[in-house]
Amino acid sequence: MEWPLLLASTARLIDLHDSDRTVGGSIYSPDERRRGAGTGLWLDVGTRLLQYLYERDLESNEAWVPLEGIISELTQLHDVTREDIIFVANYLATPTRLITLKDGENDALQRQTYKRETALIEWPRNTNRRDRCRLSSSGTKAVLLSQAAQNWLYAADDASKVERAIDYGAYADVPQLAEGLISQIRRFSKEITLLLERQHMEDLLRDFAKHRDDYMRVITEVQSSVEAASEQFNTKQAKEQYSRWLETEAGNSFTPYTVTQSFTEILQAIERLSRKFQKLVSMLASSKREVIGLVRFDLAAVGLAFYPCSESITELCITGLGPWSTDIAAPSHLDFSGILSLQEEENSSTTLVFDDEAVDELPSLIERFLSAYREEILSQLSVGPVSLSSAVEKGWLTVEDFDALPQLIGVYASPEWLDDTNSELAVSVSPNALNIQLPDGNRLEGDDLILHWLKSHS
Repeated sequence: MEWPLLLASTARLIDLHDSDRTVGGSIYSPDERRRGAGTGLWLDVGTRLLQYLYERDLESNEAWVPLEGIISELTQLHDVTREDIIFVANYLATPTRLITLKDGENDALQRQTYKRETALIEWPRNTNRRDRCRLSSSGTKAVLLSQAAQNWLYAADDASKVERAIDYGAYADVPQLAEGLISQIRRFSKEITLLLERQHMEDLLRDFAKHRDDYMRVITEVQSSVEAASEQFNTKQAKEQYSRWLETEAGNSFTPYTVTQSFTEILQAIERLSRKFQKLVSMLASSKREVIGLVRFDLAAVGLAFYPCSESITELCITGLGPWSTDIAAPSHLDFSGILSLQEEENSSTTLVFDDEAVDELPSLIERFLSAYREEILSQLSVGPVSLSSAVEKGWLTVEDFDALPQLIGVYASPEWLDDTNSELAVSVSPNALNIQLPDGNRLEGDDLILHWLKSHS
């Protein structure tokens, strides 16, 4: 629930509504304090009550929702009484007056009064019992507003609304929907900019690292939805429907350009976001880490032998990876004797003595991979983008009889290894385009990675 965001965005507007300032008065700063104890207790009781009524109404679909459940929950949570909760419910059920101004005839401003709409809860009529109530329509809207997620992961749903607006012929809604979507794109782009400038924001970095693929998928879905809406608007049927709609909208200054310009602005914003997101992905991938290291399963086995997992994890692993039948023999502890002996030998106290104390360390496998293929890869990039599948087909898989597939993928994860100027190499994703047979008989399937220069590279 996003109650704090909802309240924070409206608190000062309510203060302005209640202000007793006269026109032409002196300038002063409003008080930062608010009336009341400022503990947040009664606000929490109120929001929990609204959420409870909303959820129970969805579950039971009854006319009225009994309060005993929330009263029991809140009295235990906050050490309040039943009377306290009824007080809060009465508070939310009591309407208050709000006055706004709206444009009237001849450009004159008219007062508009809201009162009944401000009550968030309704009690049963013709009775003084306070054991059941329900949300009013305004209360339901308040809960829905508190649930309005501003996360980019949900932007694809908003983009699909643009496509549906064209389906329904609601052309007047397209600019407004486009403006809201562009606002989300810019907000997400601003978060990326903050990360690129302030890489110490660990929480935000972890979120992007965790949802990187999801964010990229949403960018692709938003772009696809807008492109589909644009293509649909340019069909003969849609143009005829638009002409009929325009005839019924007397005085409307709408033109086809208004709609197509909305599509263009969204796609331009998505393009800028995509470029910035690629920079962030490159930054995350180039952080200090082992790209694909050697996993010592023998050491893992020894560690598990001396420090077993908890019973819950062991049970989960046996369920997922264990034998399908009790007829399958379980391994003997003697099977680990070879590993234990190996470990003992590795920890031997025997000291190795070299005649030449200045023996240089052999280059790592990734260094040997770059030495063997770097110039060839850069040469291919000068011709055009190089996908992972094409790199496999070109045979960039072995270095001195060693399997170099992890190092090849590592280059796509950290393209700056190819170009130490860290200039303009970027990686994009082609969903579900990778399906290739490896020389050892294994198969690579999934999203294909594409390495390319940015457009600005000369």
